[in-house]
Amino acid sequence: MSRLPRAALLAGATLVAIGCEERGGRTRKVLEPYAVVPGTPQVDTGAPKVLTDPTRETSSFSINVPRQCDLYQQLSVRKVDILWVVDSSGSMAPKQARLAANFNGFISQLVNAKPPIDFHIAVTPTDTDDPATRGALRKWIVGPTTSDFIACTPQPDGTSRCNTNQGADGGTSEAVTAFQQMATVGTAGSAQERGLLAAYLALTNPNNLSKPGAERFIRPEAALYVVVVSDEDDSSCHPLVTQSICTADPGCRCAPDAILGGAGAYGSTSYFTRFLETYKGYGQGELVALAAIVALEGTADAGVPSQFGDPNQHAGCCRSASALPCPTGGQNDGGYEIAYFGGRYVKVASDTGGVAVSICDSSFSGALASLGYAASGLRREFRLTRGPDVQPSGGKAAGIQLYVSPPNAANCQVDGNCPAGQFCRSNRCARKLDVDLAATKDAAQYVKCDASAFRNVVRFDGAAVPESLSAVEICYDVQAEFQTSCP
Repeated sequence: MSRLPRAALLAGATLVAIGCEERGGRTRKVLEPYAVVPGTPQVDTGAPKVLTDPTRETSSFSINVPRQCDLYQQLSVRKVDILWVVDSSGSMAPKQARLAANFNGFISQLVNAKPPIDFHIAVTPTDTDDPATRGALRKWIVGPTTSDFIACTPQPDGTSRCNTNQGADGGTSEAVTAFQQMATVGTAGSAQERGLLAAYLALTNPNNLSKPGAERFIRPEAALYVVVVSDEDDSSCHPLVTQSICTADPGCRCAPDAILGGAGAYGSTSYFTRFLETYKGYGQGELVALAAIVALEGTADAGVPSQFGDPNQHAGCCRSASALPCPTGGQNDGGYEIAYFGGRYVKVASDTGGVAVSICDSSFSGALASLGYAASGLRREFRLTRGPDVQPSGGKAAGIQLYVSPPNAANCQVDGNCPAGQFCRSNRCARKLDVDLAATKDAAQYVKCDASAFRNVVRFDGAAVPESLSAVEICYDVQAEFQTSCP
């Protein structure tokens, strides 16, 4: 066995010592605390099994669905610009007359709001072929005063003062007269009604936009409400097509959105929806809505005779001037008011949070009052964020719980802080209301679809509409397989 010289051993020891110092010194053993548990270790060697609690019922199982509560604040706007787009084609004379005669129901919702609302009203026709009317606003003349829009401003005493001739009511009655002039757009306009394009042109016309020191119809700080009145569907599209079952006369003017180039392409309904939703700037879509007074019935040949010798079936609604039933086929002999399903208008109204009412009603008074609510910012419809499990029971939507807190509701922590029959919801005392499945006067109703338009809203009628500053809470179980399509 060979031995290393003593010098080599000393050198090796020195290197080991240096290496230890470089690694941070001496290593220490770490002692972790532990406890000794008494007993005998056991291992279960049997087959896997499920342990059950015999004291619990396990025979009924269901899908665990989330519970959704949507909370809304009912707020009236302080400023709103309202653009009416009125059909100027040859069949519109009786509809224009009813619109003008019942307009007071609309304007009264604005001037009677507490406090009154600062609003502008203007009218443009659906004729975009005539350069004289394309993007222009209709003028009115009352006494020595004239303009192309009505402007009514709240006063310190709680009344309104309009830019029409000043009367005892601050010019409100003259404002109705001015609107009657503007809304009577005549019947010599284009037979291809392009209401959505007409609204686009009026809203982008520099002559209609306010500038610093020069107020015009459109104000940047005001909400915008567009109302279309037409007895035919919109034709603001390319290509124009004809189909076997038509929703416009003559022929079906617009191809489906998919044929028009897909969502967002020019001429599609989503193109005009996006224009309106971004009109006040991105993220300000709640400030803009479109409403439609059109035919709502969307079934083929719904008692609608054709016009101009068109033999195709049509969808829409019909009113007989002689109070006799409308024919279910054939051609119009001039004794009927015909309106064809305004599907494109209804779609844009639905997508922007607006409303659609029937143009075939005998009187516009109720419809205009409802639109006045909407234009003032007082919502009649509250859209649910998810699909509810409705659970019909005796004509009621038992699966939807609706609570309304008035503006003067007491604060609370528990139900016991509230008057008898009320509940504490979001720290305010609230009344619980039934939700009907059919339209009921002065009540709330759940509406999934209007004809072929998907809504998914709780809709209030008449006196049931929550007043300004009310809180509305809608709670429901979410339906796992909820369908967002309509028949």
